[in-house]
Parts: sequence; C-alpha cells; structure tokens
Amino acid sequence: QFTFFQLMKRLIFFLIIIILEENISFASIQNKILVNVGNQIITSYELKNRVKTILILSNKELNQENVNRTKNEALNFLINSKLKKEEILKFNTTANDTAVSRHLKNISSQYDTDSNGLQKIFDDNNISFQLFLDGIKTEFAWQQLIFNFHQNKIIVNEKEINEELNQIITKQKQGEEYNLAEIEVLLENNDNDKKKIEEIKNQINEIGFKDTAIKYSTSLSSLEGGNLGWIASQALSSTILSNIKEMKPGDISQPIFQSETAIFIKLLDKRKININDINLEKMKKQIVNQKKNELLNLFANSYLSKIKNTTLIQYNE
Repeated sequence: QFTFFQLMKRLIFFLIIIILEENISFASIQNKILVNVGNQIITSYELKNRVKTILILSNKELNQENVNRTKNEALNFLINSKLKKEEILKFNTTANDTAVSRHLKNISSQYDTDSNGLQKIFDDNNISFQLFLDGIKTEFAWQQLIFNFHQNKIIVNEKEINEELNQIITKQKQGEEYNLAEIEVLLENNDNDKKKIEEIKNQINEIGFKDTAIKYSTSLSSLEGGNLGWIASQALSSTILSNIKEMKPGDISQPIFQSETAIFIKLLDKRKININDINLEKMKKQIVNQKKNELLNLFANSYLSKIKNTTLIQYNE
C-alpha cells in the first residue's frame, strides 16, 4: 500500500519521464540530419535557420510559398559552407576578427543599425545569430585558406598600373567610377546551369536585385545585397568593363560567364572624376585590390568545384 505522498511522488516521476521522452523526440525531429557532407552534417534546424535568415534579411514574408522557393538555394549554400568548413578545419585556418567585425558593421548599416541591433533582429525573429556569424567566419577563413594556397600566384603588375595612371595624367583624361552590385553563382557545367540562370533572372524581376543577391549569390557580397561600392574603371576586368560601359544606372547585365561562375552586374550609378581631384595612391590601391580579388575568387571557385566533385555528399530521406 502506498501513502498519498508516495503515490504523488510516483505520479510526478512518470510525468517527468513522459515529458523527457517527448522533448527527446521533438529534439530528434528538429535536429534530423538532412545531408552528410564529408565529415560534416547539415541538420533540419540549420536549413530552417538559413531559410528564415534569407527571408528576414530580404524583408520577405515567412510563408510556405517563400519557404519552398528558398529551400533549395539555402541547402546549396549550406553544402558549400560545409565543404569550406571541412577544408579550413583540415588546414587549421581561422578568420580575421577585424575583417569579420568590419563586415558585420557593413551588413548592419544596410538595416540602419549596428551589430547589436542586427543581433536583436535575429533574436526577435527567433533565428540563431550564432549560426549566421559562424557562416561569415567560415567564409573569411576560406578566403584566407585560398590566399595561403595561392599567394605566390596572386600577383599584380604594379608597373603596368603605374603606366596606365601616368597616361591618364599625361592626356588629362577624366577618370570614371562605377557604383556596382553583383550576383555570382557557381556553375555545375551541366543542364542545371541554364535552369539556375533563368531562375535568377525571374527572381530579379520578381523580388529585385538586392534580395536575389542575398538569396542566391555565392559571393561574400551577397550579405550586403551584392553591393560592391564605387570601383574605378581601371580596376575592372576588360570583360566586365565592356559589359557595363554602355549601361545606364539601374541596368543589369546579362550573365557574364567565367571559368566556374556566372556573374550578373547591376550598375547603380556612375560618375566622371577630374584627374586633379583623384587621389592617385587611393586609386592605385583600389585597382591592385580589385585585380587581386578577381584572381582570388577564380582560385576559390575552382577549388570549391574540385572538392565538391571529390567529396561524398549523401542526402538522407
């Protein structure tokens, strides 16, 4: 025979067991492994978080239609991020904290706030800011890894740049700058590429260039709506320059195909600059950095394609 208090204690015990079992079951659903990427995994929680991040940052309603349209690109982003993470762990590479902080500041300014305010946006929408931050750190560590691998090949002929700048001064030509935004997508070199290009074109028409960049672009600039800022014409590759030279502000280029990627460029604005007003050292630094970044992106995309083709990516039902 049990006393009343013994019965109550036993009842409470069974209730705790039931609650724990329900919580464990719920956790297993929330953290279901969707994809194995080498030694990395992608969980349903991560996918849900990434989808919500894309929609909230692009000011889109969180409904089933938008979730369905965003899910595939969110998953592709996570797969690429896991591939990159596997490599940076293998080679023990870390992100530059200053670069990460500067980038967070740039993203925050897009929403008229600071880093704390950006985190509050995540908290208010029940999104993990830590996962978002980890993604940024992974991207910067990846860039550092690629630079470590190819720093001897990332060489810009500064003599040619000096000669080009001297010609501008001698001829008293006006300099020209372009305010640009980009969407960069990694190509698979199969039939999916054409579908991906058409989908991006449709999305640009439906939700705008900035939101499409946040949703689809593989470039780090995607977090800032693809914004690249003002770039001197001399800093641009001849291919990109020839595509945007005759464009008007607001125009968007056709996809510019490179070895591993396709790039859409939007011309936000352009301006002429009198040579006397130009800080030549600043322009030279900008040209050097732009050309180095182009080489860095080329090596990064090539390496990502290589490891993607040699890594076991297993989708779980």
